[in-house]
Amino acid sequence: VFFVPLISILTAKISSYTMLLIGTAISAGAVFLCFIPESIAESLSHGILGDLIYDYWLGVAVGQRDPFYVSIVIFIFFFTIGEAIWSPRLMQFSAEIAPKGKEGAYIALAVLPYFVGKALAGGMSGFLLTSYTPDGFLSFPDHKIVWLWIGGMAMISPIGLVVFRGLFTRVEENSLSASSHKIAENKILEEKTDENTGSSD
Repeated sequence: VFFVPLISILTAKISSYTMLLIGTAISAGAVFLCFIPESIAESLSHGILGDLIYDYWLGVAVGQRDPFYVSIVIFIFFFTIGEAIWSPRLMQFSAEIAPKGKEGAYIALAVLPYFVGKALAGGMSGFLLTSYTPDGFLSFPDHKIVWLWIGGMAMISPIGLVVFRGLFTRVEENSLSASSHKIAENKILEEKTDENTGSSD
């Protein structure tokens, strides 16, 4: 709620492609913060951050304060920052590269993978939880592999943006060039209209 308008204002002059790349890299990289060494998470849990998480937010009893809670909260914080960077720019980028009159179709296609991902997430999460945190067990030594899977899939976006950088930037530049050309044409037409109006007066 707060980051999206603030980041949008501060980065208005940066290209949408660059912001998509930065935002998805931060969001995807944030998942790997779940692998913070337990000693570091443990030390963080004994400070102000731990008090906020265990006492004021989650209300976790003293004997059940797993340092992994701290890792998860740090992951969510940085993931949110990444999402605040890329999410508004996805729509903008889709509209920028769309041919005139087809902006709505391009935006709809850009959002489609998001809904497909939502549909697949339920089955995938069930499989991962059953495989690495099965019912009836008291400890889950392989639970971080769940996050490895999620982080690996999340990295597809920034890696794809880098691999297809030439294509994305070329389309973006062509679109911006066409827009500038159209603005220049409209300005010339307005000037001619003003001249004709002045002559008739």
